[in-house]
Amino acid sequence: MAAYFAVHWIAIMYRPKVPEQITSFQLAVLLLSLFVVVSLTVELIFKLPPEILQILIYVDTFICVIFFIDFVQQYRAASSKLEYMKWGWLDLISCIPLMEMNQFARLIRVFRLIRAIKSISMISHAINENKASTSLHFMVVTSLMMMVFGSIYILYLEKDMPGANIHTAGDAFWWTFVTITTVGYGDFFPVTLEGRIVAIVLITTGVGMFGSFTAVLASWIMDTSNERKMEVQILEEVHELKAEVRELKSILIKQTERNE
Repeated sequence: MAAYFAVHWIAIMYRPKVPEQITSFQLAVLLLSLFVVVSLTVELIFKLPPEILQILIYVDTFICVIFFIDFVQQYRAASSKLEYMKWGWLDLISCIPLMEMNQFARLIRVFRLIRAIKSISMISHAINENKASTSLHFMVVTSLMMMVFGSIYILYLEKDMPGANIHTAGDAFWWTFVTITTVGYGDFFPVTLEGRIVAIVLITTGVGMFGSFTAVLASWIMDTSNERKMEVQILEEVHELKAEVRELKSILIKQTERNE
């Protein structure tokens, strides 16, 4: 209970300024923060075997590298390094990968939760600013989540079954990737009924997601193109106004000289 109130208090106090413009990389980092919380929740709810925990550790290490890059970028961009580090140390600690599930890892989970709470308000701001770009990033992170949790579930179902050929985290990752992308090499395949149901879900979702991904990507490209056209048009109008001002200035000078 004390830990809950501590997290709640820090989350209230930790309200960093939302930037006017959120970059694509920052948006991806925010969404990955939510992904980390989901994966940690899975660890807490389910008793996972070592092979499956290894998948989460691999993914967690990769995400921590992304978090650290984001921390370095924000630290370098901060006008006051000392002011940034008043709360920036929370982001720095959340970059530490969970190599083992121990007491220290539980403490890191708390800081990950705080970072995710911060991300929610910034994501809502990003959605209002650019729906197409946010949708694109959301779909990418959702695909990553499906790959990770699909790998976990298929390994959980298949690894100890007779005749199964999916025994390791690498096997599960590879099978999930080729299934969700609808490539389907056939070198790995589920032998249980539950595993085949998972395959059907991944294939169906993959087809729909990649179709939606194409539509969102096209919309994002069109929005970007329209923004650039608008910028060019504004610049042209500014140049025209400058030319008119110079012309008016020249006329006024000539008129003044005549009056003298």
